[in-house]
Amino acid sequence: MIEDLLPPDYTLPNLIQLRFFSGKLDRGLQRKGESLMMKKIVFLLLLFVGIRNVSPVAAQPQSPASNFEIQKLAEGVYAAIRKQPPLMSFDPNNVFIINDDDVIVVDANASLAATKELIAELRKLTNKPVKYVINTHWHDDHIIGNQAYRDAFPQVEFIAHASTLQDRPTIGEANRQQMLTGGKGYAEHLRKQLEQNKSLAGTPITEEERINYRSDVAWLERALTEALSIKIILPTLTVEDRLTLHRGTRTIEIRYLGRGHTGADLIVHLPKEGILITGDLVVWPVPLVGSTSFPAAYSATMDKLLTLPANIFVPGHGPVLRDNEYLKLMSRLLTSLKDQTAAAVARGETLEQARKSVNLTEFRKLFTGDSMMRRILFGDYVSGAGVAAAYREATAK
Repeated sequence: MIEDLLPPDYTLPNLIQLRFFSGKLDRGLQRKGESLMMKKIVFLLLLFVGIRNVSPVAAQPQSPASNFEIQKLAEGVYAAIRKQPPLMSFDPNNVFIINDDDVIVVDANASLAATKELIAELRKLTNKPVKYVINTHWHDDHIIGNQAYRDAFPQVEFIAHASTLQDRPTIGEANRQQMLTGGKGYAEHLRKQLEQNKSLAGTPITEEERINYRSDVAWLERALTEALSIKIILPTLTVEDRLTLHRGTRTIEIRYLGRGHTGADLIVHLPKEGILITGDLVVWPVPLVGSTSFPAAYSATMDKLLTLPANIFVPGHGPVLRDNEYLKLMSRLLTSLKDQTAAAVARGETLEQARKSVNLTEFRKLFTGDSMMRRILFGDYVSGAGVAAAYREATAK
């Protein structure tokens, strides 16, 4: 199995936290015979690879140069679905809710440049001001762009879960500094590989890799250039449980259903339109169960999500979904992960023993099919970081 190729202590940092450059990864690159960076690059390609039972909503025509596609989901409701190569260029999907007098936006982006591009697209749809930006959680790819919205719409308010006020300035800022510290060296390494026509695996570079390496270098250069001008804007309005907004005949429900991808995941439900905007509680094609996740609660949170009436689902990353089959599969996976890990702890197993005894083969096949890249992603986030997070929770005093 692909997972067996990974060292026992190999749990890559959470991509959404932009923790590409931790000391562990730097040390791993120096070990003879290991190519952890290569593995990272390969499995990241998964994020835009197909999976069964997904029915993307038809997109409106877009400029070939655009980094997203605008999809009309309902009257006045548009999704900006990201289509950039999935390396460090990891912007989330966004949603515009255009009301009688204002606009509500769900999630900002990982850079000011990306968010300004999005605002320009919004202005093609309406000249109404943005009243609220809802940050579904505090990972940088969902909040860096808040600054661009504040510049464009000075009266805008930012809505997020209350714990964001504590977590983003601490955990989130430490993760961002790690990314900025290692970014220049990583970009230079990728340029060298491109110049030598070599994959990070040491083999001749493929065209797919070339496109993605170039995208990654461009993303890093953008992030490093913007770094000194970035000002993190924290929420001005916070949600503990539920906030309902009424705009004309439209109802917008902002809800916290429990811990999952992070401890601060908000969802946005438009009951009349049957639209559910999930943030990173749902990520396609493989769930992101990372170092800031809570697997013991995640399955219960997903079960609550499935009770909300909807027929259109906008995930944090990936295509718009027209049914809830993928969400059901996620819920089953997370329940099995939680239960098996808890049983391993009850038997007195160590983390390394639990990683071997927790058997997720059935789910790995369902999520990854024959894709080696998706197997690597599943091995890292679910079999690796997911089991580690579930073990941490099960052994917590």
